[in-house]
Amino acid sequence: MRKAIGKIHLALSLLAGIFIVLISLTGSLLVFENEIKRLFQPELYHVSAGPVVSYEKALIAVKEAHPKADVQRVYTPDEASTEGVYIFRIKDGKSSFSVYVDPGTGQLNGEEGDKSFFNWVLELHRYLLLKDFNGAEITGIIGFLLFFIAVSGIYLWWPGIRNWMRGFTFRRSPNTFAKHYNWHKVLGIWSVPFLLVVSLTGALFEYDEAIFGWFGTKPSKSPAKQILVSVPLPEGKKPLDALMRSAEQAVPDAKVIQVRMPAKPKKDQPEGAVEVRMTHGYDPGNGNVRVWLDAYSGRVIAKLDEKVDSGLTYQTWHFPLHTGTFGGIVTKVLYASGGLILPVLAVTGTYMWWFKRRKRKQKREKTEPQAA
Repeated sequence: MRKAIGKIHLALSLLAGIFIVLISLTGSLLVFENEIKRLFQPELYHVSAGPVVSYEKALIAVKEAHPKADVQRVYTPDEASTEGVYIFRIKDGKSSFSVYVDPGTGQLNGEEGDKSFFNWVLELHRYLLLKDFNGAEITGIIGFLLFFIAVSGIYLWWPGIRNWMRGFTFRRSPNTFAKHYNWHKVLGIWSVPFLLVVSLTGALFEYDEAIFGWFGTKPSKSPAKQILVSVPLPEGKKPLDALMRSAEQAVPDAKVIQVRMPAKPKKDQPEGAVEVRMTHGYDPGNGNVRVWLDAYSGRVIAKLDEKVDSGLTYQTWHFPLHTGTFGGIVTKVLYASGGLILPVLAVTGTYMWWFKRRKRKQKREKTEPQAA
């Protein structure tokens, strides 16, 4: 059994190893995306002294720069990734931009297009740059493969009940193979909890609908699309500030961190509702309270709150467990470190495979002349 499990562990690692390394390295970068961008692009996050300007004033500055653009999302200064500024996600023709606005003046700090470095990193992490060729499904499968590699690694690591503590300590040896083996074993077992969590949560981004469907359930709750519509009024749409006040009144103990505007409706279809995402004092997902509003009247159509509505545990914890945002800087450091361990495991594991393969080849070369 151990030999069979070892072959499965090796085969899966060789099959998906290079992709796992790419996904893990890009994941470590994305954990600290905001901190890295703030370090190298501080101008985007400039905040002037003074009272915070209204959302409408900030929106006017964005519209002046992109008069034909459609606003898709608004990230408020209370959102963790904005570092205290407004970020407007807009689409202008075929191009999309993130526009950064100083909340103290309402003026643009700068903008970032889809071709930016971190957007490229995200595309590589989520789709392996194969978004148009089922890239998300491929990364989901790789997530499952990493999960099975980690589980089989636990089996291969297990040294027995009497010696199980030794499996967590590094044993020094002058032998090169033994060094690689020890590093592979110790780093592997210490990183197993991280590997199991990120691999499974990563795979579920693509396959949770199918898996939950096997048990007759759904991975997430949301109101029926038929009721999430806005009814046009002669006076037009409500300002952003008014919509946010309506959401805050609906959930008094929460703060608005994101607004998602409805897409342009197709012909003969109603216009969608405005989705406002909010957060409580402690919210592992940072935006799990959701309120849907009529864009014209500001009426609350529906809302979801994990403090009130049951059955939201999975959708509340799925994203933060995958990204490490649920514990602040501590978990972010642990997750980034875990992503950097995977390339070490790949190198040590590859060396062990190459070393054994070379030894077998040398043994065959010695035995063949004798047999002849």
